[in-house]
Amino acid sequence: MATTGLAASSAGKFDSVTPPKASSLPAELVNQLLINLDDKIEELKKGDALDLEGLLAYQRVANYLSTAQIFLRDNGLLTRKLEQEDVRKRLLGHWGTCPGLNFAYAHTNNLITTHETEGDVPDFMFLTGPGHGAPALLSTLFMEGAITRFYPQYPMSREGLESFIRAFSAPGGFPSHVNAETPGAIHEGGELGYCLAVAYGSVMDKPDHICVAVIGDGESETGPTATAWHAHKYLDPAESGAVIPILHVNGFKIGERTIAGTMDDLEYGDATSGGGSDRDHDIAINYNMAASMEWAYQEIRKIQTAARSGKPIVKPRWPIIIMRTPKGWTGPRKLNENPIEGSWRAHQVPLPGAAKDDKEFELLEKWLVSYGPEELFHTEADGIIDGKALRIIPKDQQKRMGMVDATYRGFKPLNVPNWKDYTHSTDKEVSNMKAVGAYVAKIIELNSDSFRIFSPDEITSNKLDDAFKVTHRNFQWDPETANNGGRVIEMLSEHTLQGWMQGYTLTGRHALFPSYESFLGIVQTMIEQYAKFVKMALETNWRGDVAGLTYIETSTLWRQEHNGYSHQNPGLISSFISLPRHLARIYFPADANTNINLVVGSKNPTRGWLNAEEADRHCIAGASVWEKYSSDGGLNPDVVLVGCGVEVTFEVIAAAAILRNNGVKVRVVNINDLLILGPTGVHPHALSQEAFDSLFTADKPVIVNFHGYPKDLASLLFARSAHVGRSRFDIFGYIEEGTTTTPWSMLRLNNCSRYTLADIAIQRLSKDQPNHKIVVKGHELCSFWKHQLVLHDKYTKEHGEDPAWVNEIAELEKNAA
Repeated sequence: MATTGLAASSAGKFDSVTPPKASSLPAELVNQLLINLDDKIEELKKGDALDLEGLLAYQRVANYLSTAQIFLRDNGLLTRKLEQEDVRKRLLGHWGTCPGLNFAYAHTNNLITTHETEGDVPDFMFLTGPGHGAPALLSTLFMEGAITRFYPQYPMSREGLESFIRAFSAPGGFPSHVNAETPGAIHEGGELGYCLAVAYGSVMDKPDHICVAVIGDGESETGPTATAWHAHKYLDPAESGAVIPILHVNGFKIGERTIAGTMDDLEYGDATSGGGSDRDHDIAINYNMAASMEWAYQEIRKIQTAARSGKPIVKPRWPIIIMRTPKGWTGPRKLNENPIEGSWRAHQVPLPGAAKDDKEFELLEKWLVSYGPEELFHTEADGIIDGKALRIIPKDQQKRMGMVDATYRGFKPLNVPNWKDYTHSTDKEVSNMKAVGAYVAKIIELNSDSFRIFSPDEITSNKLDDAFKVTHRNFQWDPETANNGGRVIEMLSEHTLQGWMQGYTLTGRHALFPSYESFLGIVQTMIEQYAKFVKMALETNWRGDVAGLTYIETSTLWRQEHNGYSHQNPGLISSFISLPRHLARIYFPADANTNINLVVGSKNPTRGWLNAEEADRHCIAGASVWEKYSSDGGLNPDVVLVGCGVEVTFEVIAAAAILRNNGVKVRVVNINDLLILGPTGVHPHALSQEAFDSLFTADKPVIVNFHGYPKDLASLLFARSAHVGRSRFDIFGYIEEGTTTTPWSMLRLNNCSRYTLADIAIQRLSKDQPNHKIVVKGHELCSFWKHQLVLHDKYTKEHGEDPAWVNEIAELEKNAA
């Protein structure tokens, strides 16, 4: 990759993907990027330095099994003549990338076995961006024994192998893409763009790990991948492992050429040694790839040795391999004069009519036979898979990539301090985030090699800068932060941060992701896909625990009056509500004492409502009646006011005081754990109907002031509508009104102010309790409150700020008392 700080090597060139013309890059730049492997290749050709026979046999077996999984439902090892009835009726899977993945996996195995006797060979992980190449990964995992280890129903026998082939894309079997059920996987396959970032996250704080990440050339067109190429600049070789990125250029995606497939050697900044266009397991490309992998490994060791001896290389050039192979390599070349190998037609199922079309069936049979299954598979007595094909697999099972501990059982609990030591008195204003920052600083001290903060350059802005009292940022290209073990990584790419965090936590560590509320939605689909991966991981009995991801949505919409409309978006809450309920937790701490495991909080100083003991009970319950802000401790209310969020809760308490001053009995309820509102039995924290009624009553009007979109909270109540009478619930929240304005104007514009809440309360009482004494002066009061909103609007336009009274709640409470 012609990117500063990366060196590159190519593992071969084929006519079918030869780029069209030479680059116009300056010769001096190209010369800086070229890596010539001719000498290394010649060394490999001497004596027995490379087990070429084993490599070729391995690839034949893996390619055969990949093809058989996609096409065959019976007779998987061709123990009799193939018949059309043996072909699956429903063909799934992606063939085009499989040969390249098998090739890369084979050479990673070869690299491990080459150094296995040295005693300090790292643990290798293997991630695939082209995740729909699952037939390839499943094949190599069966060959190394990982499938049998984790799925004993597929033993290393002829019957076991036949069953394994049938299980692909079949009910109760393996899906067509890499997922949590795939040994060694820490990345959801087919989710294009995130593989490289996940790979880098997986090796942070794991100095003895190397992750080989195969990036498809279609995937390389995505924005997240483009930014993740910079991830090496955040990797400290003294404390962390390394990544060997392999850009797999096979030239085509599902329907046309890839951008990378049209680039020539100089545009990559790479040198091609050897190569050729022989379709039958070209010898030159295997020598080239073996030399490339060895070169990459030695470059990594050189960089790490320098850093770990106290003499780190400034801006080290980490290796990357450009691997160019034909799409659908070793598959059928043509069908009806249309090319298959080396074209987009090889991407998914190259012979989709093989079960019915005689010509396609004949091509399929020739294709399978071309691998020589009679040479590759034997009776159990001789080992079901030919021994030559297994020679390059590591002897130590723990070094086999489908069995590396970190990929499925590396979790260690986080060491956390007592949160009560970080609470604050209720008689002063404290920023939620400042309270969190002090707590997080202690977590960093207690977990110096297993906890990181990934943030889009907002640690100080979001008031978490107490972390910098005990740690630093970690950017290796900045002399101020390089090589000092910093626990904070800041980068303005939410996609890369999320990928790092996924790789970091799935290999056993813990992470925190603070961000502006409006921009976390950038990674919404990544979060959703990750949640699905974790759901399947929890349902896969051989996988261990996984650390939770903690997001802090700060710089919330209610205090983005200075940035404006573009920065006002609580939409991620909607996504979290839709996640599998046993995985999601949504918290809205109302003050600096209810911050543990929060999701949404304000960075601005705010009034404290609960002391430490009250906050503890409140967080455990998820919601509670705030007796001190209610009439008669909340008994027999006329109306229930509910707050969920920081600023909106302030308005609830102010509205409650106004109503109490005018003779209305009010109960104030605060919700910290949003998902308790869902129907009983759906979420682990969901309230029973009895508990629900004890909070919100069974028949009184309920007015909710919510941090996010009203529809999100309404969706939780909808399933309870038959029991709670949803019509008595009025829900207020963000309704997409706002601009650059004053803080309290945001509440006024979105109908979340104390006066709007009080107005609605009077309206509901007038309708439901026409004999209530407030009804007599209801019109007068509501008109006065509406007038206050008009006066506020006028004041802000004249003075450019809010009047002092919007923050003066003490006098209101005093009068109410």
